[in-house]
Order: sequence, then structure tokens, then C-alpha cells
Amino acid sequence: MVRKLPGFELAAPTQVPMVTGVLMAAVMGMDTVAWRDQFGAIPPQEALVHTFVLWLLADLFDSVVEQPGATDQLMRETFESLAAERG
Repeated sequence: MVRKLPGFELAAPTQVPMVTGVLMAAVMGMDTVAWRDQFGAIPPQEALVHTFVLWLLADLFDSVVEQPGATDQLMRETFESLAAERG
């Protein structure tokens, strides 16, 4: 998946190592926010690459469950459930 990042025109290659680190922290069961926060503020270029990674993860999940739009549906249901709890 990380190898696809250079294909995004706006993905700065210099940001890929940090994004890869965040993914590795997740795989290792670490708190990804705490892991990333130790390096300071997130520059806009890095934030954009994280967005591309989220899109790729959603695409991967949709492919694994063999249902296009599965991630979107899951997120909609989650947010609707949260709104109903607060409602």
C-alpha cells in the first residue's frame, strides 16, 4: 500500500517515512496518536499524505470484504449511532 503513495501527485515523498512509522505503530498495537505526537506538529504536507493512506486503507477494506463502498457504509452507520446516542 505504501508503494502506491508516490502515485499521488500531491503526496510528498519526504513524508512517506513518517506515515510508514504511523502504520507500523498501528500494526504493533501502539497508540498511533501518541507515537506521532512525539515528533511535534504535523505539517500540512504530512497531513495530506495521511489522508491518502486513509483512502488506500478504505479501498483495501472494501476489496477484502468484496463490497465497494463498505467502508463508507460502516462510517455512516458509526456516525449515525454516535449522533443517536447524543440525541
